[in-house]
Amino acid sequence: MVENRKFEQLLALHCAPTLAGIKVGNLITVQKRKMNDFFSLLQEYEKCLNCKGIFFEVLSESPHYFLVLVYRKTALAQILTQPPNRDLLLSLGYRQSDGVEECLIYLKIRMQLKKTFPHEIGLFLGYPYADVIGFIENKGQKFKLCGYWKVYSDIHAAEKLFERYTKCSDVFCRRLNNGTSIIELARAV
Repeated sequence: MVENRKFEQLLALHCAPTLAGIKVGNLITVQKRKMNDFFSLLQEYEKCLNCKGIFFEVLSESPHYFLVLVYRKTALAQILTQPPNRDLLLSLGYRQSDGVEECLIYLKIRMQLKKTFPHEIGLFLGYPYADVIGFIENKGQKFKLCGYWKVYSDIHAAEKLFERYTKCSDVFCRRLNNGTSIIELARAV
């Protein structure tokens, strides 16, 4: 039960916008020493959240942590097939026929090979294409704003989104602390 509580706190703090249906994906780092049987715990939450369109994918594992993508499968499929996003992915070795699952497999392979985050991960997290390209072209420098991601394009839109994400996380954390479960808070979209 303690592990469930810790996991729910982690989800509320870092994944509320995805759980609320206003963002396609978020990453969480789960420390192994804090979760004895993480895969069983993950399966338990998947049973309850998959029917709401929310999925988990362990992207990488080290001796001390798991890096997990929490995502909205339908929204991610739409983002990955948008022409500029698809073109970028194709230029990086993803295939035209790849669905969400195949794209996630290839993303994991690229993470293992690069030993770091491939820059296209921003698309999987719902960052605007212009900002993903801006990050790549500027090597993470010369950004206009830094918040949930580095912004190279529309500062005003990003600020509004950042505010919305923060408010969402605050509400989720407050409601979780008042006894509402993550399962109850997550929206089916």
